[in-house]
Amino acid sequence: MTSISRRKFLSAMAMAGLGRAVMTAWPANAEEPLLSRTDQVFLGDQARAILDSARLMPGQEKGKYRNLTPYEVHVPGGNMGYPAFWVRDAVMMLESDFIELAELEGWIRLMSSVLRDQDWNVRLGVVVPAYAVPDHINLDGKPTFYPGNYETGSKQGGNPWGKYPPLDDHFYYIFAAYYQWKKSGNTAFFRSQIKTAFGEMQLAELCQRVYHVAPSDPATALCIAGDVDTENAKDFGFCDSVSKSGKLLFASVLKYIAALRLAELLSAAGLAEKTAALRSDARKIKAAIPATFLHPSSDGKEAWLDSATEVGHQPDVWGSAYAVYSGAVDPATATKIGRALVRGYREKTAVREGCVRSVLSNDTANPNGWQKTVSAPGVYQNGGYWGTPVGWYLVAMYKHDRAAAAAMARDYIGFLRNHHRADGLAESWEWFNPDTGRNANPLYVATIDLPYGCLCESGLIDRKK
Repeated sequence: MTSISRRKFLSAMAMAGLGRAVMTAWPANAEEPLLSRTDQVFLGDQARAILDSARLMPGQEKGKYRNLTPYEVHVPGGNMGYPAFWVRDAVMMLESDFIELAELEGWIRLMSSVLRDQDWNVRLGVVVPAYAVPDHINLDGKPTFYPGNYETGSKQGGNPWGKYPPLDDHFYYIFAAYYQWKKSGNTAFFRSQIKTAFGEMQLAELCQRVYHVAPSDPATALCIAGDVDTENAKDFGFCDSVSKSGKLLFASVLKYIAALRLAELLSAAGLAEKTAALRSDARKIKAAIPATFLHPSSDGKEAWLDSATEVGHQPDVWGSAYAVYSGAVDPATATKIGRALVRGYREKTAVREGCVRSVLSNDTANPNGWQKTVSAPGVYQNGGYWGTPVGWYLVAMYKHDRAAAAAMARDYIGFLRNHHRADGLAESWEWFNPDTGRNANPLYVATIDLPYGCLCESGLIDRKK
C-alpha cells in the first residue's frame, strides 16, 4: 500500500539505524512463495470478500443496525457480531491494502471527533485520560472507551474492564495516520486541522498527544499498568478479558512501532526536531524487551517473551511472534523465539489447524491459561485458537524453519477451506476450539485480512491484483 518502493523504504530505515518496523530481517529467499499460486489466489479472494462483508456505508442498514455516522466504516465482522467501529480491528484491516484512502481518512476523522483535551472522570475509579482513543465507536458516532459493553456514559469501564481504557488503541491511531501518509504519498492530511470533541487541532499534534497517553516506565519506555484490582489497564484488546500488571509486552511492542512510524512521519512533514524523543523511546524499548521479558528454555536455546512482569508473568505466544515480526528484538533473541515458535507449532502447544492460542497449552505453571481472566479455560482469549496472529507467527518462524512455516501456512489455508459456507466464503471464525467444537463470530475480518496483509508485506506471498 506504500507509495514508495518497500525495499527502498527498508533500506532507508536500515541506513538511519532505526531497525525494522515490520519484520526483523527480510527472508533470504523471500521471492520463493510460501503458498502455491492456487492457495495465494484463494487467500486473496477470501480476504477481499470477507472484508467487503463487513462494510457499512453512511445510512446503510444491516439487520437491526444502521450506520448513522457520515463515514463509510468496516465493523469487525460480516455477521455483525460486533456492531460498532472497533479502532484496532479497523487498523488491522489496513494491512490488506483493500481499504480506500477516502475511507481511511474518514476513520481518522471519526476517531479524532471523540478525543477530549481534559481527563474525564467517568465515575469513582474510572478515568478516561485526555487524548485517550476509544475502544470502539458506536454506529451513532458516540464512543465507548472500554471493552465489555456499548455504553457511552457512566456505565462503561471499571472492574473487570479497567480504570483506564485499553492502551493499544492509542498506538493504532498513530498507525492509521501513518498508513494514510503512505497511501496518499504526501503529508497534507497529517498537517491539516482535524475536528475533535473540543474544537480543532492539527493531526500531527494530535498524534503526538495520543502517543503519550499510555503510562510508561521512564527508564525503559516500556508500557506499564498498576494493580489489577484497582487499575487493571488492558494492554491489548485481544486480551481485554485478561488482567495483567507491571511492565507490559504487547503494548510496548506497539509503542516501539508507533515511535518509529511517528518519527518518520514527522520528519516527512518537516518536523524532524520533534523526533529525537521518539527515536530514543524506540531504542530503549528494543533494548528493554529481552532484558525484561525473556523466558528462556532450560538449555537457553529457545525462548518466549513473558506477557507482563507481575500478574500475567507467563509466555505470551502472540506477543513473542509479534515482537519478532516487528523487529522489536535483536537478532539473537529473535532466533531463540523463532525456535520456540517452531516447537509450539510442531508439538501443537501453540497452534492447531494453522491458528494460534494466546497462551501455551503445556504451561505447567499456568495449566488453566492466563493467571487472571474472566474467560474459562479453552474459551475465547483463554485458550481459543485464532487466525489473527497467523501472519506474525509465520513470518517470525519462516527464517528458522521454512518447512514448518510452509506446513503451518497450508494448515491455515486448510482451516479456511474446510470450514466454509454455502455462499463460498470461509467461516473465518474469530476463534474456535477443535477440542470442544466451540467457535464464535464467522466472517471475522482480522482472522484472514491481517495474516494476508502481513504475508504480502513481508514478501512471502503476492498481493491480489
